[in-house]
Amino acid sequence: METLTTLKTNNNIYLGEDVVTQASSKKNPFIITPNNIINVLEWAETHKDQLNELLLEHGAILLRGFEINGAENFNKLFSILSGEAMEYKNRTSPRDKVYSNVYTSTSHPKDQTIHMHTENSYSNVYNRIIAFYSLVPAPVGGETPIADERKLLASLKEETKAKFREKGVQYVRNSMPGIGLSWETIYQTENKDEVATILKSFGHEFSWINEDHLRIKWTLPATQLHPITNEEMWFNHMYFGLKYLYDPAVVEYFEEENLPFVTYYGDGTEIEPEVVQEFVDFYKENSIVFTWQKDDFLLLDNMMYSHGRRPFEGERTTLTAMGQPQTMKL
Repeated sequence: METLTTLKTNNNIYLGEDVVTQASSKKNPFIITPNNIINVLEWAETHKDQLNELLLEHGAILLRGFEINGAENFNKLFSILSGEAMEYKNRTSPRDKVYSNVYTSTSHPKDQTIHMHTENSYSNVYNRIIAFYSLVPAPVGGETPIADERKLLASLKEETKAKFREKGVQYVRNSMPGIGLSWETIYQTENKDEVATILKSFGHEFSWINEDHLRIKWTLPATQLHPITNEEMWFNHMYFGLKYLYDPAVVEYFEEENLPFVTYYGDGTEIEPEVVQEFVDFYKENSIVFTWQKDDFLLLDNMMYSHGRRPFEGERTTLTAMGQPQTMKL
């Protein structure tokens, strides 16, 4: 990995005399590190336009070695670069609010893998930007793999792309006691009428199977145009919800219709195993997996880069913030 010792990136974007950059590789995203102790908030304020230019080019930027020192400064840094963080609504993942609209990253058990996904790409309203901050890196594992979804779209077979463009992606979600998130947590309300209003506004089909079991079904496009670059982006939650990624015992025990979150082609038909394999192979070969260091700040264009989480041992605290809300084009 080549370290650039000049004051400019390879695209002649000036970041000041106090930092150096490292080109992205199979092992790391584009990295920016300080030469000496600097005030990261002041530096970011001065160079926020250049940093956002870099983000549009690379899709992922890792600030490493800066002294951020906690959730409050993480929130400030995020706000300088990306605007005010969004509230996390229409949830799929268990998270705790830490400071303002800064949350813990997904609180799945540490022995489980969180499969690759783009945040909120199942939702009518999503975030273009997401950031992660390593407050306490795990002593073993706990990496956050990332992958360029532009390369994913280019790698897919033409017939695969054509089928998803035509049909879109259907999502089926069940909320019931003991399985996934409760509907109260998902929609941040205890009022069923409010839930109905939200779902109707999104155009989602829904039914109450019983007093506590809510089943929802909706279809969204598989791709979106990037609001700034106008590139077609592979942007959906299909891979995350594939039944093939569930433990077979879970599918057998709960039955497919009651799985917390499962995906199909937009017409409700099964996604073929050979199509699934295209995605499995891509993420296996093209995911960037780096080891977190304390105070690392990872900024992603959420439409360009997917992310996941590897299992880990010990304690791990990673915070996240999301910003620049967009409305899904149907």
